[in-house]
Amino acid sequence: MFLKFLFIPLLLFVFFVSCTNDVKEKQQNIPEQSEEINEKNNDSINNTKKIETINKKEEKKENHQKIVAKYGEQWDFCKCVVANDSINTAFEGNLTDKQSDKLMIRWEHVENKCKEFLTNPNRTPEERMAHELKVKKCLKNR
Repeated sequence: MFLKFLFIPLLLFVFFVSCTNDVKEKQQNIPEQSEEINEKNNDSINNTKKIETINKKEEKKENHQKIVAKYGEQWDFCKCVVANDSINTAFEGNLTDKQSDKLMIRWEHVENKCKEFLTNPNRTPEERMAHELKVKKCLKNR
């Protein structure tokens, strides 16, 4: 009878120890699994970003082709920035009607050569900041 009382607690102890070991092993495996999941998620995000970048490049290329077909060869970015800046500066002065007409004709010509520059899509704040820096650089290097 005494052995029964000793055997039951011993059995419970063995059961408890074996269960806690299983829990510890499972807990040790969780970080490995979550690391794998994180790596897969990061890979998925990176692949999505690559696809978006490729799509944006393709879209930009298609838009360029459409613009060139309709308006002719386009000027480069800095040439457009400088031309638009000079026209804006000229408009700020006191102009005669004849000078205003000439400036409007020039503006229409620049507009046709800079369609790609003037028809940029909506941008993120980061893209706007990068665009502003690029414009400042063009104006500085005139």
